[in-house]
Amino acid sequence: MAQTDLQIHSSLTAGGELSPRALAERCCEERLTLAALTDRRAVSGVPECIWRGAQLGVRIVPGIELDCRWRERDFLTLGIGIDITCPALLEIERTRNDSVQSFAAEQAIRTIHEAGGLAVLVPPNEMDDTFPVAAFDGIAAYGSHMQADTARYLALAREHGLLVTGGSGFLRETLPPHRLGAVTFGGHETDIAAAVLAALTQSEKE
Repeated sequence: MAQTDLQIHSSLTAGGELSPRALAERCCEERLTLAALTDRRAVSGVPECIWRGAQLGVRIVPGIELDCRWRERDFLTLGIGIDITCPALLEIERTRNDSVQSFAAEQAIRTIHEAGGLAVLVPPNEMDDTFPVAAFDGIAAYGSHMQADTARYLALAREHGLLVTGGSGFLRETLPPHRLGAVTFGGHETDIAAAVLAALTQSEKE
């Protein structure tokens, strides 16, 4: 099991079962040291999760998950290292139960950048050469997908100079393979975690 998981969800996400506090505690139990709370269209759980994580030695990175659409294909974009007080993000959470259309890729990226975060692509199952990969800051190359897909995503990261991340997409204990820390980083976890933290530090300075 990995010590890094950069896509996890609390009970603020539909289907999630753990409160932000309980999620931080589970991260500790699973020996995670670095995790990103990326609730879908919500940021209000971040302070409690960070607070409890700090008590337990788990660094929680503030994040959000946005539903996006590109030419009739659905995918997710993660905002990592965001300022959760950003008005645009607060408005997204305020209206998250409305029947709102998915974000366009450019809109999601712009909103995340406005909040000072890194826009990380969670690749859709089908992604042709026209997909705007280069517009993102990073790509979640490691997760529950097939190894062949991981190799492709890593090649895209090299081609476009993208940050490489990975996450389980954890929602609840009864949903394997999305267990906390269930991410295989191919032996590169230490380097990936260091690169993510460096990118977040740089983003905070800009």
